[in-house]
Amino acid sequence: MRRVAVSLAALALLGVAAWATGAFATRFAASPARTPCTVLTPGDHQVSVLSVDGRRRSVLLHVPRTGAYAPRPLVIALHGAGETGPDFAQDTGFSRLADRERFLVAYPTAVGPTSFWDITGQRQADLPEEVDELRRSLDALEGVACVDRARVFVTGVSNGGGMTARLACELPDRLAGAAPVAGGYKALPPCRPSRPLPILEIHGTGDQVVPYGGAPPDYRGSVAKYLARWRRIDGCRGTARRLSPAPGVHELAWRRCADATRVEHVRLDHQAHGWPGGPRTTPSTAAFSTTWRTWEFFRSLPDRPPVG
Repeated sequence: MRRVAVSLAALALLGVAAWATGAFATRFAASPARTPCTVLTPGDHQVSVLSVDGRRRSVLLHVPRTGAYAPRPLVIALHGAGETGPDFAQDTGFSRLADRERFLVAYPTAVGPTSFWDITGQRQADLPEEVDELRRSLDALEGVACVDRARVFVTGVSNGGGMTARLACELPDRLAGAAPVAGGYKALPPCRPSRPLPILEIHGTGDQVVPYGGAPPDYRGSVAKYLARWRRIDGCRGTARRLSPAPGVHELAWRRCADATRVEHVRLDHQAHGWPGGPRTTPSTAAFSTTWRTWEFFRSLPDRPPVG
């Protein structure tokens, strides 16, 4: 009886300590690998990030309503030009889906004064490099939340879609998959990833901002050329499997690729620029949810293989 009483007292002290820490780190859990895992309360949190230039920034992180008492997948969602992370949370509804599907979702904001992601790799004066900043953001997120580090994904729209494409090239050691949406690919630096990576690209044929076929005179940013490059990177063989799940929606999937990767594409007939299915995008010719389709792709992927 004495041993039980001591244990109950210890548990009570642990409960008080957990309560005193506030919204961050309210409890600790063990991952399947028995590594201590910080657990945040459900809802929205502002995660502090120390920038390369020494300034403090914050990233909006949503924890599903069931909490994250074991390592959960993390989706990093990158806004379009002129927006912020919280704006993109409203545009996509990812947080509601995260509540239902039990994953974490983070909404960073670009460091520039115009909220524009630098996808070129040509560092602007007095501004930190975007890839370095997003790497630091991921470090901070993994440090304060119960993230399954083998299941970190990135998606984004427009300028954020271009940044998603760049991260797929430069941070494949941290990612399990990437899904650029209506991205601009013409200004990207050379892509030399350290390993193959699963890719999903979603684009409308009526995109007036970043045309589906690329912009003249060289059409270098075309969707077809972007997909061909990733098929080479991923070592894909054979022809694509083709599906048309709804009117105006055409899906292509190359599945015979290296290291269990794959390249997939959704072409939306007449769809204008934006996040199809979102409140700020012209409705497509068919019911289509980009938020659901990107998550459906991510959740079907294998864990990121260990580095080294």
